[in-house]
Amino acid sequence: MSNDWSPPGQAPATRQPLLSDTPPVYQRTPSGVLYELISPGTGPAAGPGSRVSFEYTLRRANGYFVYSTASCGVGCGDGTPESATLGQPDGPLIAGLDELLQGMQAGEKRRALVPGRLGYVREGLAPQPPEFGQRRQVLVHNAEGLIWEVRLVKIRQ
Repeated sequence: MSNDWSPPGQAPATRQPLLSDTPPVYQRTPSGVLYELISPGTGPAAGPGSRVSFEYTLRRANGYFVYSTASCGVGCGDGTPESATLGQPDGPLIAGLDELLQGMQAGEKRRALVPGRLGYVREGLAPQPPEFGQRRQVLVHNAEGLIWEVRLVKIRQ
């Protein structure tokens, strides 16, 4: 018996898959950040020296939610994007996120696995979640990879 219901006398409705039938395409940066393109952007790509604004959701490698800049309730930000200047050697931005943002266009969204060696390798690196428990999550688990979902909001060259 078909589970597609349609009114009598009409052709059965076509069902849309909930998830894409196309497997994701992963790319790897030179230093080892593994990412997939979620949605493309437009305009020029960000590069070294670009000042960018971006939104992000951060999870540990096991999927445990740590923080999001989105206004989504408890444990989240107020919707204000983060800002950073890309390509600064020993700059405040974690190396894996800096590398991920370079090459992105405004509006582009990527999901990435940033290895621990390119993450929070020392205190004071940005972006920092605002609450103590969230900051402790990234510092205590700094050897494990982190999953970032990043949307580039704006680029200023």
